[in-house]
Amino acid sequence: SRLPYQYHYIHHHLDTMATIAMQRLLTLAAIAASTSRTHAFHLSPTQPLLAPSRPTPNTSSLNMNKKGKSKTSGGGGFGKKVTAINIKTKKPPNPNFTYAGTIRPHAQSPTRLVDPDLVLAIPDYAIDGTPQKKGSSYDIEIKTPEQITKMRAAGKAAREVLDLAGRLVKAGITTDEIDAAVHAASIERGAYPSPLNYRKFPKSCCTSVNEVICHGIPDMRPLEDGDVLNIDITVYLDGYH
Repeated sequence: SRLPYQYHYIHHHLDTMATIAMQRLLTLAAIAASTSRTHAFHLSPTQPLLAPSRPTPNTSSLNMNKKGKSKTSGGGGFGKKVTAINIKTKKPPNPNFTYAGTIRPHAQSPTRLVDPDLVLAIPDYAIDGTPQKKGSSYDIEIKTPEQITKMRAAGKAAREVLDLAGRLVKAGITTDEIDAAVHAASIERGAYPSPLNYRKFPKSCCTSVNEVICHGIPDMRPLEDGDVLNIDITVYLDGYH
């Protein structure tokens, strides 16, 4: 017997939905290699983590060919002429703020600079702190093989920097010292530390201690035995975070 038109419409609609779902799965699988890297560390008094020696340039196996790479130019501390920066990131303390635990903000070191000549590219917010590109969560972008290769390279660099940061964690070290190492290790791999100046964020990584849920700003507080530390690493390498 002849199937009704409604059946054919539903069958075609389901096939279309299945195709879209498969495209999304393939895209997510490609993106998985380049997402920002986050890890939590727990400081145990009996098993401290040892800090490694400072990484030397060219320790990454990535091929960094700087010829022909376009970079955003400008001032604000991130242009080619590296001078004093003018970024207002600190807000006056709120005397009525209720803290969830014992962690309090400590003093911060000056914001670190990035020489554009030492990285493959800088993001569009590196100059003024405002991201220019506006994406849509409803659009599915199918990446090319070349784009996927660059995403994987960015993910690999972020993984290396995160591993280095994790090995530095021990009682007595400050999160500012970890940030300094992350900053240097990112640049040594030709990458810009993504958090730096994103909407005026003043540091090159996020370090969240104990009850601080996320986006903690590295400062001069020494880590203590029993602290739980979350380190969030993202790098911008050759146009990809």
